[in-house]
Amino acid sequence: MHADKIAFNKNLINGQRLLGNVHLNFDGTDFYCDSAYKFSNGNFQAFGNIRVNKPGEYAISGKKLFFTEATQSATLNENCVFSDGAMTLTSPNMSYNLKSEVATYNGGGKVVSSKNNNELVSQTGRYHSPSNNFTFRRKVTVKNKDYTVVSDTMLYNTVSEISYFYGPTIIAGKDVEIKCENGYFNSKTETCSFKKNARVKSKEQTLFGDSIYYDGKAKWGEAFQNVIIVDNNSDLTIRGNYGRHEELNEISWVTGKSILEKILENKDTLFIVADTLFAKKTSAEKRDIKAYHHVLLFSKDMQGKCDSLSLSESDSIMRMFYNPVLWNDANQLTGSEINLHFKNDSLDFLFVPEHSFLANEVVPGYFNQIKGKSLHGQFIKNDLHEVKINGNGQLAYFSTEEKNKSTKLTGLNRTDCSNIRIELKEKTIQKVTLENEPNSLYNSIQKAKPSQFRLEEFTWRALERPVSKAEMIRLREEWTR
Repeated sequence: MHADKIAFNKNLINGQRLLGNVHLNFDGTDFYCDSAYKFSNGNFQAFGNIRVNKPGEYAISGKKLFFTEATQSATLNENCVFSDGAMTLTSPNMSYNLKSEVATYNGGGKVVSSKNNNELVSQTGRYHSPSNNFTFRRKVTVKNKDYTVVSDTMLYNTVSEISYFYGPTIIAGKDVEIKCENGYFNSKTETCSFKKNARVKSKEQTLFGDSIYYDGKAKWGEAFQNVIIVDNNSDLTIRGNYGRHEELNEISWVTGKSILEKILENKDTLFIVADTLFAKKTSAEKRDIKAYHHVLLFSKDMQGKCDSLSLSESDSIMRMFYNPVLWNDANQLTGSEINLHFKNDSLDFLFVPEHSFLANEVVPGYFNQIKGKSLHGQFIKNDLHEVKINGNGQLAYFSTEEKNKSTKLTGLNRTDCSNIRIELKEKTIQKVTLENEPNSLYNSIQKAKPSQFRLEEFTWRALERPVSKAEMIRLREEWTR
C-alpha cells in the first residue's frame, strides 16, 4: 500500500525491501512497520513499530513480525500487545491466524479486562477473538479488587467475565477461600459453581460437597451430595446430602441422611441424626441447633430418640420433643418433653415437665419403674444420681438378693405417693423417699400378681436404642423406610 522507499538487492531472491512508513494490507487487515522484506510468495518480514489492525475488531503491536500467506498466520516477537476493545493481551511472543482469528502465546502472557481491570496471567494461552474466549494453561492467575483465582487450566470469556476451571483451582477473597478441580466463576456477579473436591471456607464455616454453588455478593452457598459443614471456631460438624450456609444470617442447614457430630470436653462425641439439621449463630462462639423428624442421638453416656430436638449452646440445654425417650446406662426415661442441661459439655441435670416415666431392667423381663407428673434428675460424672417425682407419683420396685453370682427377685413394692425421691449409686437404686401420705404395698415375689409388675403406660423401648454410631444410622434407615 505504501513505503517511503523500495530497495532491490541481488542477494534477496524473489523479494524486495520496503523502508519507511511501510503499509501492507492482506484481505482487509492492515500491517504497519518501519521496514519490511516482502517476498513474491506473499510472505513478508516486518521490523520496528509493528502494528496490525483490522478496523473495528482488533489491533496488534510488537517489534518483529513474520507473515506466512499460505497459512494466513503472523508471528510477533518482543513486547507484543493484542487489543480488541474488551481486553488487552501482552506477551513476549505471540502468533495470530487471520483465518481462524486465533491468537496464541507461549512463555507467559497477561490479559487485562478493559471494563473492570480483571488481570489474568498464564504461561500459555489461546484467544479466539470473535467469541472472546481465552484458553489458559499452566500457572493461571486471575486477579481483581475482590478475588484472586489460581488454576491449572482455565477457559475465560472477556465479555461475560466468566472463568471455567479444569484442574486444581483456588479462589481467594477477603473473607472466603474456595478450592475445587472443576467449575466456573463469574467475576461480574461473584457467583460460582464447583465440582470435584469442592470446598468453600469462610471465617466461620467450611463447606464441602461433590458440587457447590456460591454467591459471593449475597454471601450464601449450597452443596450437593457428601455435604460437610464444619464450624471453624468449635468442634461441630454437620453432614448430609444437601447443605446450605448463609453468612449474613449466620445460619446453616443440612438435609438428606444428615448427621451432626459435636466433640464434648470429656473426649466423647455426641452424634445426632435427623431428616434436617439446622444451626444458627447466636453469639461469637454460640449457636442454636435444631433437628427435625426421625431424630436419634448417641454418645458414650446417653442415647435417645424423638421426632424433633433443639440444642442451645448459650444456655446449654437440649430439648427433646414428640414421644421422646432417653437412655442413660440402664435407665430409660420418657415423657411429654425431655430437657437436658449440660455443664462444661457434661450432663448436669434433666427435667421432664409432664408424663414422666423412668424405668430400668432388674433381671430380664422385670423392671423398676417410677412415674408421675414431672421429674427432675441430677447427674454426677454423667451418671444419673438422684431422681425427684413431683405430683401423682407411682412406684414399682423389686427387692433382690445376690445368690450364686446372679440376681434373684424377692419381692415387689407398689407405692402411690404425691412426691417420690430416689437415690442411685453405681447405676442401681439405693434409697427411696416417699412424701405426702404414701400408700404402699409390699408382697413377696411369690404372692405378687403379674398385673402388679408393670405400671400403666409402661413400654420398654430397648429395641429402639442405638448402641453405636453405625447402629444409630441403621435404626434411622429402618425408621424412615
